[in-house]
Amino acid sequence: MKVFITGGAGFIGTHVAKILLDRGCEVALYDSLVHYIYPIQINHITNIQWRMAAIERNVRVYRGNTHDQDSLRRALVEFNPDRIIHLAAMPLANLAIEHPEEAMQTIMVGTANLLQISRDLPNLKRMVYISSSMVYGDFVRVPAHEDDPKDPKEVYGSIKLSGELVTRSFGRLYDIDFAIVRPSAVYGPTDNNRRVLGIFVENALRGKPLTVKGANQSLDFTYVSDIAEGIVLAATHPAASQQSFNMTRGHGRTILEAAQIVAAMVPGTRVEVHDADAKMPSRGTLDISRAREMLGFDPKVDIEDGLRMYLDYLRGQFEKGML
Repeated sequence: MKVFITGGAGFIGTHVAKILLDRGCEVALYDSLVHYIYPIQINHITNIQWRMAAIERNVRVYRGNTHDQDSLRRALVEFNPDRIIHLAAMPLANLAIEHPEEAMQTIMVGTANLLQISRDLPNLKRMVYISSSMVYGDFVRVPAHEDDPKDPKEVYGSIKLSGELVTRSFGRLYDIDFAIVRPSAVYGPTDNNRRVLGIFVENALRGKPLTVKGANQSLDFTYVSDIAEGIVLAATHPAASQQSFNMTRGHGRTILEAAQIVAAMVPGTRVEVHDADAKMPSRGTLDISRAREMLGFDPKVDIEDGLRMYLDYLRGQFEKGML
């Protein structure tokens, strides 16, 4: 199997690539190599080296943006994949609010280009679009089910939902098989985008307080190896065809609880609670029974174990003066 991963050199993409290589697939990574967060921290370079160490000699790497249709077409035609996993996108909701034009280019335009080119790929069996749990907006129930209303509250979720709709319509009109994956709050070693758990772990090691925005705000925190396994299932399992899947841990935890877990692991860490960000939707646990029953999706890492592994990784960098 030949698998083409957009955003393949990123946090999730490299974990997906390793699983595919271990299973004997031929893998190509297409990536703009853009940093969305100020990239001056020395550990950012180390993170990229760790990501690529196990795969760089065994993958083909194309540098390019998905919104550059010519560059994308040349790479796809040359590699001629059986599967496409579409991860390339601005990765942070807060950043999309600040830079909506860039979010539109990297998510909506990039997805449309990929679908246009996919019509002409002779061996393509499936495209997997990586969406987001942000498409639901405020959850109408907990756990949130795939068929619940989609009412995004902010820019990122809105554009991700647009990408879902275009994927579905193109897929059905032009006979492009697809699957849609909705992750939530992915975290773990080598993440350079300073998501909330990454900030907590880094601040704890630096002796800084952990700032919680909203004591009751809950997220379905998902360890990176679990979502990577789920994405591979969506790309390869016959039952994934034309389906949408929540792929998370399936157990929401409050952000305050996550901060307290980190504080317990790094004695002396203070936790400060502030008002919630009104722009962000009210979320929590997602129902993962569809992915579990249809694909055998089986996430294994609880937040306590995931944060322990994340801390161990960053503590090693901290002791070497890399953090």
